[in-house]
Amino acid sequence: MAKRSALVGLAALGLASGQALAAPVSVSGTKPTANVKVLKPLQLSVVRNLNFGTIVMSSVTTNQTVRVAPAGRTCGTGPALTCSGTFSTAQYRVNGTNNQQVIISSSSPTYALTGSNGGSLTLTPTFPTSVTIDNSGNPGVLFEVGGSFVITPTTPDGLYSGTIDIQVAYQ
Repeated sequence: MAKRSALVGLAALGLASGQALAAPVSVSGTKPTANVKVLKPLQLSVVRNLNFGTIVMSSVTTNQTVRVAPAGRTCGTGPALTCSGTFSTAQYRVNGTNNQQVIISSSSPTYALTGSNGGSLTLTPTFPTSVTIDNSGNPGVLFEVGGSFVITPTTPDGLYSGTIDIQVAYQ
């Protein structure tokens, strides 16, 4: 009888420690899908630089804003400034995957233009917020970057220059 109790106990122990495995169950209804969008790397190149031309200061008594945009150039108000010479917006080309929207940004809201005579101007760039790539190869899509700065009564004459950092990313 002791042998029989030991076998029953051993069988009970085996059932308790080794849970019975359930059969695999599949999803009922529609199964999920896996998706991925693969895009070409973006390429950004400069086509031309931002150029404000030449500005002659007459009697600057108040701050004067100079602006270059795709629509043209604004040279302060009144006779305090005279703008001449060739001006242009900067122009960039972005290449990537066709029909994809690209977000345009700048690493800073303003940039310093350093003058040859120790002066400094603060350039505020302007650009579109996004473009859609309409050609996956050359020529890609072009966009323009303009900007503005303020000439004050104490702005020294000289040649001013600096760099701007425009960036693009897929949306």
